[in-house]
Amino acid sequence: MRASWQTTAVTTALAAAALLSACSGNGDDASQSAGESSSEGYDVLGQTEQAWCANPDGTNSVMAALAVATAKELRRWEPLTDFYVSNNELRLTATGRSRCSDGMCRNTQALLDMQKSISEGQVKVSPTVTLSASALRSRLVAKFGEQAVCESRPDNHNGSDCPAEDHLLRFIYAAKGSCDTDFWFEATKVTGGPLQYPAQLKNKLLWVDTHNPYVNFQSSGSMVSIDPTPGLNEDSSSSAGSCSPLCTRISAASLAGQCCACNGTKTFKRSLFNPYVYLCRL
Repeated sequence: MRASWQTTAVTTALAAAALLSACSGNGDDASQSAGESSSEGYDVLGQTEQAWCANPDGTNSVMAALAVATAKELRRWEPLTDFYVSNNELRLTATGRSRCSDGMCRNTQALLDMQKSISEGQVKVSPTVTLSASALRSRLVAKFGEQAVCESRPDNHNGSDCPAEDHLLRFIYAAKGSCDTDFWFEATKVTGGPLQYPAQLKNKLLWVDTHNPYVNFQSSGSMVSIDPTPGLNEDSSSSAGSCSPLCTRISAASLAGQCCACNGTKTFKRSLFNPYVYLCRL
């Protein structure tokens, strides 16, 4: 298995090197790259993945997590029905909130609360990345506007605008993704039958930015997926008594005082801006 992984890694790295060379127009460099050692190939691969999964202000992973939380709690992607803009923040509508079984949309609301000024500089989505609340606010509002403009256009019947079928989403499983963790959902008609064009659900994700690498929308048969950062969506992956390797975690159960590891071993403390957001701190 290791040899197979190495072969795949080197092949991918050489392809990346060739693509970079092709973009620069230097064929000799491509030939030279093809003859370099496998260890150099790993460096190229790592740099390519790091560039693809860029998340400098944390907004990429939080916006992707919003798509997952919405799919889990509201069981659909209908942003113009379920969200609105008020005081330069994206907020849940009464219609959207009514779709959540707890009446709160706990995970979705926790992520929306990260727009608040009080959260500025508080949320670390990784040991090296701190979320910018102001950037999240402005980006969500701008992308929500793009969604509204797109959906206001007449259907051109060729799939290049914003048509998508009425649908229901049901969480199936999570697995390793290209950046972090892929959350896979079964997409069906509201009546339970199969969608005719499940891939077009991507048109309902402009509000979280379809070019966002952490969205990384995939469609396979009746299944669709999103790839956010662990901890931002509720799950049961960390066993009791373990030291969670997360800087921020959303949880209905209290995590206060539990061990976490983010730039050293610390403990979770409840945030001041949302009762279900826990921050790893000394």
